[in-house]
Amino acid sequence: MAASDAPVIERLTEMDVDGGMALSHDARWNQTPDDWRHFINHGMTFGIRDGDRRLVASAAALPYDGPYGFVGMVLVTPQWRRKGLATRLVDRCIEELKRLGRTPVLDATADGVKVYVRQGFVPQFDFDRWQGQAYGGNPQIGTVPPVRDLDAAANGARRDRLMQDFLARSDTITVGDASGFAMIRTGHRAFQAGPVVAADPSTATNLVAHLFDQVSGLVYIDVPSIWSQLGAWLGARGFEIQRSFTRMALGRAEPFCRRDRLFAVAGPEFG
Repeated sequence: MAASDAPVIERLTEMDVDGGMALSHDARWNQTPDDWRHFINHGMTFGIRDGDRRLVASAAALPYDGPYGFVGMVLVTPQWRRKGLATRLVDRCIEELKRLGRTPVLDATADGVKVYVRQGFVPQFDFDRWQGQAYGGNPQIGTVPPVRDLDAAANGARRDRLMQDFLARSDTITVGDASGFAMIRTGHRAFQAGPVVAADPSTATNLVAHLFDQVSGLVYIDVPSIWSQLGAWLGARGFEIQRSFTRMALGRAEPFCRRDRLFAVAGPEFG
C-alpha cells in the first residue's frame, strides 16, 4: 500500500464511544463506555475508519502526571488485521507521549510482545489475568482509603484523574485503609478487580478476599506473576489464568512501579 493510499488516522471524540465498544466486543475485551470516555476525554485516542466511516482500528495515549504515559485500547476489527494499522496507531501514540515528555508504557499479550519489541519496547515484568466466580454480594459502605496517594506511590506516577473516575462510578467498591487498598468495578463481561496496593502478600490477599465478599459474579484480576501466594489463593478458590501479559516500556527495562507494593494492576488498558 502506498503512503498516499494508507487510511487516515483520526482523533476520536465521544461520538465514537459506540464504535469503540464494537471493537471491544469483537475482541471480547472487558471495557465499558465509561472506559472509552476516559481515554477520549483525558487522553489522545486515535482511530482508522473504513470506506463506510465505520471504526475499524484504535489506539490511545493516556499521559499520567509523572514520567510515563500509557498506550492502550490497541484494537483492530478481525477483517482489517495484519495490514499494519495497529503499528501505525501505536507509533502515533508514541509520538504524542514523547512530545509531552512521557515514556510510553503498555501491556502486551504474548503475540503483541513480538511486535512491540520491533518498535523499541523492552519487557519489564509479567502478570496473569485470573478469572473466576465471587460469591459475595454484600457491599458494605466504609471509609474510602487515600486511593490517589497510595496508587501514585505504587505505580510511580500520579493517576489522580483515573482514580477519581473509578471512584466516581456508582458501581465501584473500594476496601482498605491508610496503608493499602483494593478496588473493583463493573466491566462489560466481568467485574474488574484492581488496582490492589498493599505492604505485603498476606495483607494483599486479605484485601482481595474482603473485596470478593462484596460482589457476586465473574471476576477478572490481573496479578503480577511474582505474587505466587496470591495466585495460589486464587487457584484454591477456583480461579484460573485466562491469559498473560508483559509490561513493556519504550527503551526502559526497569519498571516505574514498585513491584513490592503492586499486587494487581488496574487492567492492561490502564496499567
